[in-house]
Amino acid sequence: MSPLHVLLALMVAAIFGFGFVPSKIGVESYSPLWFLATRFVLVSIILLPFIRISKHQWPAVLVFSLIMGVGHFSLSYLGMQAGADASIAAILWVMQAPISTALAMFILGEKINKVGLFGITIAFLGAVLLLGETRHFGNYLGIGLVGCSAILGALANVIGKRLGSVEPLALQGWSSVVAIPVLFSLSIIFEENQITSMINASWQAHGSLLYLVFLSSIVGYGTYWWLLKRYTVLTTTSIFLMVPIFGAIGGIAVLEDDFTWQTGLGTLGMLIGVGLLMFPSRLRDKLNLSVNKNR
Repeated sequence: MSPLHVLLALMVAAIFGFGFVPSKIGVESYSPLWFLATRFVLVSIILLPFIRISKHQWPAVLVFSLIMGVGHFSLSYLGMQAGADASIAAILWVMQAPISTALAMFILGEKINKVGLFGITIAFLGAVLLLGETRHFGNYLGIGLVGCSAILGALANVIGKRLGSVEPLALQGWSSVVAIPVLFSLSIIFEENQITSMINASWQAHGSLLYLVFLSSIVGYGTYWWLLKRYTVLTTTSIFLMVPIFGAIGGIAVLEDDFTWQTGLGTLGMLIGVGLLMFPSRLRDKLNLSVNKNR
């Protein structure tokens, strides 16, 4: 990635990572599916006047929307309501990177070099170290739901890459529109007191909703899909390997999650791994230059 695009990737990772705090606050105040549907309504109102897609793109956009808008986000929110804290939810997002890479290799024919493979291994081991903290034991339902959310997110990454001709904001806007009726229907069937909980929610919950609409959905995902059009799935999804760092910071600072030696060491491992993933070609060039100078 170019230096500017690296800065954009860091911005996206920070938005996504810190976004787990407002997500956690939101699902504790609203009904989760209703909260998500409301988020997508606001995103749709903002983006629809500016987006267009052709008729032949509709089938793929529909599939993408159901996987990303309904499956990925719903399971993530339900997992946090079931007890997964902001830090662990952010950590589990790391799974998207290796799963997306594997899918891209088989479906899109992308290749991974040794430096990139080593980087993703180091980052993944860092995530495993964080996940192995004893405070996460026992919450298998919440962790399982967020883990399944990451798998669907990885699948959406590959589909999103194949939809490269669709403008990023159009993809984000229409995926929200398609998900709205499904989410409201599921909420009506499985949840209750949605309107009451929304009216009685705190200002922090309402502010969390606005954060997720403007920063996460529009700025964050708009930039992410834009980068995915320009780089391989491996390079772009390396952004997710940085998300736990910001998620842990947000969880510790706002929600008072614990900070342990495993948190610090795991975070360091992910930083090293992401560095290798985002700069593999430059590292190879420097190594080759060093070898040539020594001859």
